[in-house]
Amino acid sequence: MRSMLVTVAALVVAVCAPQENAAAQTIDWSIKRGGSQADGSKVQLTVESRWNARDDSNWSRSYSIGELQGLTSAQVTGPTQQVRFALVREPGRLDCSGLAGSLTGSGTCRFAADPAFASYLRGRGIAQPDTRQAFTLTMSGVDRRLIESLASFGYARPTVDQLASMGIHGVSADYVRGLAQAGYRLQSADDLVSFRIHGVDVEFIRGMAALGPAFHRLSASDLVSLRIHGVSPAYVREMAAMGPEFRDLTAQDLISFRIHGVSPELVRTYARLSSGPLPRDQVVAMAIHGVSAKYIEEMAALGYRDLPAQQLVTMRIHGVTPQYVRKLQASGMGRVPADQLVRLRIAGFDPAER
Repeated sequence: MRSMLVTVAALVVAVCAPQENAAAQTIDWSIKRGGSQADGSKVQLTVESRWNARDDSNWSRSYSIGELQGLTSAQVTGPTQQVRFALVREPGRLDCSGLAGSLTGSGTCRFAADPAFASYLRGRGIAQPDTRQAFTLTMSGVDRRLIESLASFGYARPTVDQLASMGIHGVSADYVRGLAQAGYRLQSADDLVSFRIHGVDVEFIRGMAALGPAFHRLSASDLVSLRIHGVSPAYVREMAAMGPEFRDLTAQDLISFRIHGVSPELVRTYARLSSGPLPRDQVVAMAIHGVSAKYIEEMAALGYRDLPAQQLVTMRIHGVTPQYVRKLQASGMGRVPADQLVRLRIAGFDPAER
C-alpha cells in the first residue's frame, strides 16, 4: 500500500511542539443555548484556553450532562446559580466553576494532567506529554484504547503530537479496528489522520466494494482521492447506468471524470442529441473544452444534432458558439455545415463585418 503525503494544517491549533511545562494563562468555559437540549440532557460546551501570546485553542462540542461531573440538568435549565463541574478523562481533568442557568453559562477552569496516564505513555515508549500536550490529549479524547488498538494492528509507536492529531480528527480505537476489519492497515498514524480528514470510513469502503470486483481492495491513496474529488457510490452507479462503455470504469477513470466536471447529465444529453460511440476519453475532452449538456442542447436547437463527440470538441475549441451560429443565421447564411463553421471561425469571419 502506497504511503500518503499528509499535511495536518494549521487548523490543528492544539498540537504544538513541547515547551515549558507551565499552566495555561487562562482557561474559560461557556455553555451556549444553540446545540444544547431543552431538557439539559446535552449541552454545547466551549472551552477556550490561552497559553501564551501566540498559543491558544478553542474546543466546542456537545456533551451529555453525565460527562460533566457535578453538573446537573436542573442547574443548566433552572435559574442562574453557582456551579462546579469537572471533565475527567484519562490524560487529565478540567475543573470548572462559574454561573449557569437557562441553558447558558460561563466561568473559568483549571487543568491538571494525570500522572498515571503520563506514566502509561512512558511505559509504552511514548514521550511524556508536557502540560499543554496533556490538555490537548484530554480535550481531544485520546485514551489507552486508541494506543493499544494501534499497537495491536502493527502501527509504529505514535508521538504525542500524532496522538493529539488523531484525537482532534476523530481517529478512535473503534475507527482503527473498523479499518483493519475492512482490510486496511495503513502505514502510519498520519495516514489514519488523512483518512479521517477526507471522510474515508468503513461505510464508504464497503459502499465502494459493493459496486463490484474493480472496487475491492482499492489502494489507500485511491480511496483518499475518490473522497477528495467527490466520487461516491451513487455517482459510480449513475455513470454505469449511462451505457455499457461506462460499466467498467476504474477508480482513476472516475477521479478524472470528477476533476474535469464530467456529469451524468452530459452523457445523457449526448446520447439523446448526438451520435456515435462515446469513448471515456472523449467524455473528458468534452468536459475540458466546455462541451456541456447546455451547449449540446443549444446547438441541437439550431439544427446541429447527431454530431460526434470529436466534432463537438473541435467546434468548441475554435469558438463555434451558439451565439456565433445565431449571428450567421440572422445574416441569411442558413445552416452552415459543422466543419464549415470551424473553418469560418478559424478564418476570423464575422457576419457583422460583411
